[in-house]
Amino acid sequence: HAEAVLKTTDYDLALANIESARGRIVRRAGQYTKALAHFDRAIAIYSAQHSDHRNLARTLVNAAYTKRLLALQLRKRIDARARRPDRLRGAAESAGNERSRGNLHARYNEICREALAQLERGIEIYTLHGYSSGIGSALLNAGHLHVDSGDIERGAQEALDAYTLALKKNDQILMARARMLQAATENARVDEGLGEDKDIEVHADTAKQYCDEAIALAQHTQNRRLLAGAYIMRGMTAASDFFQEWNVANECAVAASALLGPEDRDHLFEELSALKTLVLRVCGINDTLRAWSEGVLGDKTFQQITEEFAGIVIPKVWMRENKRISRVAERLSISPKKVRRLLRNAGVLDRNR
Repeated sequence: HAEAVLKTTDYDLALANIESARGRIVRRAGQYTKALAHFDRAIAIYSAQHSDHRNLARTLVNAAYTKRLLALQLRKRIDARARRPDRLRGAAESAGNERSRGNLHARYNEICREALAQLERGIEIYTLHGYSSGIGSALLNAGHLHVDSGDIERGAQEALDAYTLALKKNDQILMARARMLQAATENARVDEGLGEDKDIEVHADTAKQYCDEAIALAQHTQNRRLLAGAYIMRGMTAASDFFQEWNVANECAVAASALLGPEDRDHLFEELSALKTLVLRVCGINDTLRAWSEGVLGDKTFQQITEEFAGIVIPKVWMRENKRISRVAERLSISPKKVRRLLRNAGVLDRNR
């Protein structure tokens, strides 16, 4: 009976809508490959009979968004392999590891290109319909892809373009999402150490401002996931090496946790987990320092405690000095060689440097 009803309407359009909805549901559970399969089927159905339908544009944007999440997973694997030391491997194994990293890089770039092409097509369709919210959403997804790939300036421009569109329509959801991307671009500038010291401070403060605006905008909507994302972005900004505001970071993690349910196992869950890990890691450092201040040293010698303390402090000073080893050595009156050794031991400096 249901099939007969569908045939009296637009059967293929209804099927495509169902596939697209399934993709969104599965993606939220963190099953990105399965979600992408649903989106691909929906795109094929839409394209056959409704090549300029607005729902096709929405599905293209959803597919591109999912591909970005898959690309981020690939990049984690690439980074993990890059951190793996090759000095204990044989020449053949090291060469194989290098080829594997190269293959992952190629696949990462391919996924990003596919996603950007889908977003471009989505914008074309949304433009035909004069749907500014859809255009803004596609711009934001493109912006995230560009920031992920290191093109911070292009990502920042796309975030600004999306915010401008949202402001004209008073679209608070899109405005909040744009502010979050703008915060991400400012944080990326801080991480890259772009500009002079005073510029880095401006970028960090601007990131914090964008986060606060995103939270305020999200609070005026009924979108709890949007608000959770804004809190996570604010928490990550607070936990940055520039601010190190751990109480704020923890408060944001608690607020985001309260907004996400057991069904939320996608990128928001992963980002929240990363934030919690950062907070817990620092709490562990604080516990160590507190124990030392109370004379609780365990079986460690003074030399061991000195080395451990240096391993905590040196990476932090290095980050604050824009990752310049010479400045750390000069400020702390120690040799650059020792700074490099401590940074390598802390896992923040490549062993080949």
